[in-house]
Amino acid sequence: MDAHLNPRVQDSGPRFVDCEAEAATGEAAERVGDPRTADQKRHDAFASILSVAAGAAATPTLGGAAPTLIVTTTVEDLADPDGVAFVESAGGPVPVPASFARHVGCHGTIHRLTLTGTGAIKALVVEDRVFNHWQRKAIGVRDGGCIIPGCTVPAAWCEVHHVVDWAKGGPTSVDNGVLLCWHHHHGIETSGWEIRMIDGMPHVRPPAWIDPRGQWRGPNRLLLRELRRARSA
Repeated sequence: MDAHLNPRVQDSGPRFVDCEAEAATGEAAERVGDPRTADQKRHDAFASILSVAAGAAATPTLGGAAPTLIVTTTVEDLADPDGVAFVESAGGPVPVPASFARHVGCHGTIHRLTLTGTGAIKALVVEDRVFNHWQRKAIGVRDGGCIIPGCTVPAAWCEVHHVVDWAKGGPTSVDNGVLLCWHHHHGIETSGWEIRMIDGMPHVRPPAWIDPRGQWRGPNRLLLRELRRARSA
């Protein structure tokens, strides 16, 4: 947790200049502070730790599978901005916003269960939208970590986000996947950040409170610059 929350990391807010232009001019980039409180930052770091630990090979399994969060909702609620979903717990179902179900579904497996009027199971269709190991490795090399400017969470701690939602026809492919840390992935629907792909590279647009100009920001080209520097050395 200290590695994510030390002062050096906290001070490195979003940078809003072209990466190649900054490298050429040597000028300092514009910075915007992280609006989260210290408690919120610790919460998000702890959530990332739990997510990584749950999927680790050395973690004990439950019924032969990694610890799994089950979220249940209806088709109607899933499409409703004010819809409701339910999370399983020892004390019974706990209501959560349907936006939480959409977030979980972005990088999880969807079981579409159809029930009859009496509650019997009529059909079960499993839709796996998880990026495989090799896709994740490739996206990690391209993005290097969370693609939100100023975020320092490395690739191994990030989740892969579908730029075009899988439910809207977005494929589970490297050209439609980007790395986001737990914090930015969890809030992507409400934070105001926008993401699009251009020629296989992610571009982001900050919310208006960060950048009133609403400019799209190009990808992090640090890896390309390092490769060029190594080639010319």
